[in-house]
Amino acid sequence: MKAIFQCTESQESYAKADKSKTTKKKSKLVEEFSGVADFLLVYIDEAHPSDGWAAPGISPSSFEVKKHRNQEDRCAAAHQLLERFSLPPQCQVVADCMDNNANVAYGVSFERVCIVQRQKIAYLGGKGPFFYNLQEVRLWLEQNFSKR
Repeated sequence: MKAIFQCTESQESYAKADKSKTTKKKSKLVEEFSGVADFLLVYIDEAHPSDGWAAPGISPSSFEVKKHRNQEDRCAAAHQLLERFSLPPQCQVVADCMDNNANVAYGVSFERVCIVQRQKIAYLGGKGPFFYNLQEVRLWLEQNFSKR
């Protein structure tokens, strides 16, 4: 099976996607292709911690996620993501290590969709939220797997 995963670094970013059609499109992909692919969301370093840099136009009190000081903080933030947002049950959520292995290995920086096949990157999407293309992901899956 393929491992498909999305890395995200901000509950604030995920909230913006949740308000758009992006989250529905992601959920539909997971539901349609979970028979041929394993889906994983890797929560990486928080981009907009409440005790750090806040993006313009983002209320620091809307998401009280402090800078992760240790693995326990990061796992707690990943758990908050699960509690706040509706993710399909076929999509597992994990937290990156404090040395940011996933972030570094896949050049995430913001959000990114990767498809890993036989322990190699088969598809590396553009960096989100602006160069994120779920239609490309869908086409790749359709070309490489017939839906079962």
